[in-house]
Amino acid sequence: MKIKDKKCILFCHYGNSPYLIYTLKQVKLTNPECRIILLGDQENKNIAKITNVEHYYFKDYDNSAEILKFETVFKHIAGIKHKKEFWTKFVFKRWFYIHNFIKKNNIDSFWHFDSDNMILSNLEDQEYKFKDFDCTEQCNGICMNGYISSFDVVDGYVNKINDLFVDEDYLNEQKIDFLNNPDYAFTEMRAYKAYKEQEKIKSIRLNKIIDKESFDDCICQEHGYDVYNVPLGGRYLKKIYTNNHGAFYCYHLNSTTFIKMNSLNLSWVPTSLFKLVLKEFKKNHRKVGPVKIEEYVLLDVFQTKSFRSRVLRLTPQIIKKIIKSILKKRTLIVKKI
Repeated sequence: MKIKDKKCILFCHYGNSPYLIYTLKQVKLTNPECRIILLGDQENKNIAKITNVEHYYFKDYDNSAEILKFETVFKHIAGIKHKKEFWTKFVFKRWFYIHNFIKKNNIDSFWHFDSDNMILSNLEDQEYKFKDFDCTEQCNGICMNGYISSFDVVDGYVNKINDLFVDEDYLNEQKIDFLNNPDYAFTEMRAYKAYKEQEKIKSIRLNKIIDKESFDDCICQEHGYDVYNVPLGGRYLKKIYTNNHGAFYCYHLNSTTFIKMNSLNLSWVPTSLFKLVLKEFKKNHRKVGPVKIEEYVLLDVFQTKSFRSRVLRLTPQIIKKIIKSILKKRTLIVKKI
């Protein structure tokens, strides 16, 4: 099979987040025959090398007619408390980078995920579920993520973004909303919602349950699943179960069914959970033989059985405070250097 004919899974990431190495290691395990592509920068190039992922600089795809137009029409439309103009612009621009990249590399259909999604299954085996749709969605239905059926879908999206930035009636509607929601901003998600509604894009939620399987929309949101009764990092997560072959499940309350998860969206959780998911997957995924589907083991996301946790439980609170104080001082010294 020629490289250009291989299925692609594409991530676009700015900088080097601690969890990125686990995301890329995970997707390489589940999709060994696919092209795994990271559109990134100098800071994450080495992570791509370590994980044997294709790396391209997104700055090299900053020269299309569409992105040059975007640079002329972009305005930061946001509430007074938002204060994130650089990041807001980047989450728009990454779709222009993707657009230019797939155009130059003759890529039509492909998979795209935010870089905090752990991919737990072979995605080529999942495409039959979405063959009648233009694209799939995450973020509660307001962002284009998952399977994208063709270049034309991305082409229409980036052109719609540019059109919206010169649509004064639309922008005024956003500004009125931001008076009541000063933390909000006009982002690529709002643009996708407008694109879908105005251009009649045929889409489907990626977290729809099909054949007792699904893709997690966000592990920090219930979406009808059972949750842990204690928060992790200040958020309540769906309960995550595993079986003895490395598959992951969540328990759907209305159907009283364990649903196999083809991905876990680990936004806003500690990096330790990325590491734990990868470790658990690697422990079991190569096993052969029949799966005893009645065996679902609740994942210890709090790692209460780990050596570190057992030691900390026995450490007096005053000692913990001293250790934290020392570590904080060391971090400040490193930053100054």
